[in-house]
Amino acid sequence: MLKVLIIDDDEIVLLVERKILQRCGIDKETITFKCGEAALEYLKNQDTDQKFLILLDINMPVMNGWDFLRQMESLERNENIFVIMVTSSIDRYDKQVSENYNSVIGFIEKPITAEDCKQIKNLPEISSYF
Repeated sequence: MLKVLIIDDDEIVLLVERKILQRCGIDKETITFKCGEAALEYLKNQDTDQKFLILLDINMPVMNGWDFLRQMESLERNENIFVIMVTSSIDRYDKQVSENYNSVIGFIEKPITAEDCKQIKNLPEISSYF
């Protein structure tokens, strides 16, 4: 089973992304976090065999998406975590930087659409869960 987490500091984005993921059949019980620190604590306390898909915003206060990725990759279980960067940034540099992280399997510009959900379901790393 693949647990889905959304990490974004905007409550409206959290609500909209959760609804679209449910409607598209990606996850019925998406877990949301407004900050990366809380999500890291959650991950540290989960079963090491559990697989996760994380939709991660880049631009957040306190701990941005890059900070989250650096700390997440130091977790023992990081090979069971798949990340899709979801951002309003149109900076090509952000996409290039995301390619430096083994856990990042995709990059989506906000807002997430039904077409994005189809593409998520077809990503080779996680397609077997759908």
